[in-house]
Amino acid sequence: MLAGLAVALVPGTPSLHIAPQTIGLVVLPPLLYASAEELPLRDLRTVWRPVTVLAFGLVLASAAAVGALASILTPLGGGMAFVLGAVLASTDPVAVTALGRRLSLPGRVQVLVQAESLFNDATSLVLFKVALSFAVAAGGTVGWQSAGGQFVLLAGGGSAIGAAVAGWWY
Repeated sequence: MLAGLAVALVPGTPSLHIAPQTIGLVVLPPLLYASAEELPLRDLRTVWRPVTVLAFGLVLASAAAVGALASILTPLGGGMAFVLGAVLASTDPVAVTALGRRLSLPGRVQVLVQAESLFNDATSLVLFKVALSFAVAAGGTVGWQSAGGQFVLLAGGGSAIGAAVAGWWY
């Protein structure tokens, strides 16, 4: 990060534009894979129910809470406040893994938190796209089918790339 900041501050450095799809389909899956590699499948099977509830419910509740506070405390309108909530709703799986190790959390709690942080990214990304569509369209024409399709694309695409990397790696 510091090297990137130093390069950015050099006068005459050309600006670099990366499409959001590139981050979602190229950068994010290897990061998630690296974190998921430390999570045994049998441990994931023991916590899949609460992880599912947290990956959907907690992300939605966090986005709503941040959006509500942002609309009260800042000049942002409701739509843009909810976009901010969607951006901030998910946790970073790499940071969660490192923090869990440092705090010496009990095994089941560490597996639960680590697994949830792996799966909440798809929910957060879809929620961001839907919130942005509503904010831009001032009421929007985004439906549940479109949101569901985006979720399947993002979650399935990330899973497919992760499986491809795993197959290539092993």
